[in-house]
Amino acid sequence: DALLDAAEAEFADSGLESGSLRKIMRVAGTDPGAVHYHFGNRQALAEAVLTRIMVPLNQRRRQLLEQSEANPADASGPSLGQLVGALTRPDIEMAHALHDRSPGRARLIAAIYLRPADFVEATVAAHFASVADAFGPHLQTALPETPFPIIAWRVRWCVFGTLGALLAHESAPFERDADELVAELTRVLSAALAA
Repeated sequence: DALLDAAEAEFADSGLESGSLRKIMRVAGTDPGAVHYHFGNRQALAEAVLTRIMVPLNQRRRQLLEQSEANPADASGPSLGQLVGALTRPDIEMAHALHDRSPGRARLIAAIYLRPADFVEATVAAHFASVADAFGPHLQTALPETPFPIIAWRVRWCVFGTLGALLAHESAPFERDADELVAELTRVLSAALAA
């Protein structure tokens, strides 16, 4: 945990591919071989940090989807707004929690969505597959005139591209209350998906 905490802070400051392993081990108070002993290499450590972020994000997404399924907007199922809110709220909530713990750590979430390295993209894809499977049919129902490959493209670049850009900014995600920000994102991104 000490290594993961130190790695999270260092990767937020310096990037997943250029964070200093020596600094991580120094901050964690471990001996120089600790990263290699526990994780094997830098990439495996970065994957562990990403996993620690992605697992609760996706658990929260599934929880919010289940709530939307239990209380759908109408008989056809969750509305597009409910779906977009369930996709975006976990990132905003986590960004606020990470920011409260240590400013700048929200950039780690941004790194997941913005120009990720191949290993980052593979890690995210592995964690996101079940979420995509759960949301896909509902998105198709909410956007019946739009072919699913277009929906998937729009979700990737409109929803998660916007989240990445927002969370990469030093202060933008924290200038507004989380609920207010999610409401704004839901309005704008729902319109983008339905355009």
